[in-house]
Amino acid sequence: MKTAILNKGKETKYLNQYPLIDKADIFKHDQLKDGDLFKLLTDSNQYIATCYVGEEHKGLGYVLSYDEDEPINQVFFEKRLREAIEERDYFYQKEGTNAFRLFNSEGDGIGGLTIDNYDGHLLLTWYSKGVYKLRYQILKAIDEVLSYKSIYEKTRFKDEAIQSGYVKGEAPEFPIVIEENFTYYNVHLNDGPMTGIFLDQKEVRKKLRDQYSENRHVLNLFSYTGAFSVIAAENAASTTSVDLANRSRALTEENFGLNAIDPKSQYIYVMDTFDFYNYAARHQHVYDTIVIDPPSFARNKKKTFSVLKDYPALIEGALPILNEGGTMLLCTNSSAFPLKQFKKMIKGTLDELEIDYQLDEVMGLPRDFKTNPHYKPSKYLKAIFVTLLH
Repeated sequence: MKTAILNKGKETKYLNQYPLIDKADIFKHDQLKDGDLFKLLTDSNQYIATCYVGEEHKGLGYVLSYDEDEPINQVFFEKRLREAIEERDYFYQKEGTNAFRLFNSEGDGIGGLTIDNYDGHLLLTWYSKGVYKLRYQILKAIDEVLSYKSIYEKTRFKDEAIQSGYVKGEAPEFPIVIEENFTYYNVHLNDGPMTGIFLDQKEVRKKLRDQYSENRHVLNLFSYTGAFSVIAAENAASTTSVDLANRSRALTEENFGLNAIDPKSQYIYVMDTFDFYNYAARHQHVYDTIVIDPPSFARNKKKTFSVLKDYPALIEGALPILNEGGTMLLCTNSSAFPLKQFKKMIKGTLDELEIDYQLDEVMGLPRDFKTNPHYKPSKYLKAIFVTLLH
């Protein structure tokens, strides 16, 4: 097997089971190409781990095993899958939910691969060409370990020769309808990089419905397919969904219809968020709960949005249209925005504006999105409920 030798003094984090191999930590390596297996060694040739090459972020690849004698083959992948399924037994039994993450990258021991279960339809997402090279053995392992209706896949790396989409099984008519916390959503597994629902927000959506929606006017910014709006509408006085993408309106209306809610009874705007702030202020629209869940980065014809740079402006813009005693749900999925820094930004923004507030609740990933305790970026989701004090 090929080898990669660490620079002197760089071994500690890997001996402590840090899963992503940082290119800058490597002193020298055999000629490595995507999908190759290699042994990670200290500068004194001590074995640390068996890894695969799959370039992602600043990484050369990921650790697969800390056992030098463990072969990386179909049986290895079957074992990892069985362990992951056993840990998700709760979700297989849970009433009112049939969509969840089945396998979560480095949290389950194979960095660069996720598997989502949408009511028996599996979606595999490959984050590097390297992990995609292991595809044949992983698919064979899935056949041995999992029962499923169909398998679809998406790639998050550039290669025009590789097509995302249907893999095997009984292909459904899209959209398929999934259930989450007794609420229904349309899902597309064959239409671009996103499916129509972000499964990592399932517990945050439930919290919004159960504690921050009843008899409230709820504003959902960057609303995409309206998932926050739909679950809030069960209890809310009204919901307002705002998204710049034209197709978001139809997708949101369809999700309302699935839940026997007349879309015409709710408000939907195809607008830039900052333009909507001005529109709402001019028309004296005010809200009791405002959901702010922006993409990490976005660009339109007029401007570029960066979550690290522009989040304070989102908070400041929301305040004039938030009722006294109202709540903001502030979210980010940017791994470049750690929780400590995100909280500091929220507090700094509100303190500078001399706003009295309390942080009600800080939420992260649900339990099906298993994280690696030695790798902080795996805990990427932050959702904070902030209530203004009278």
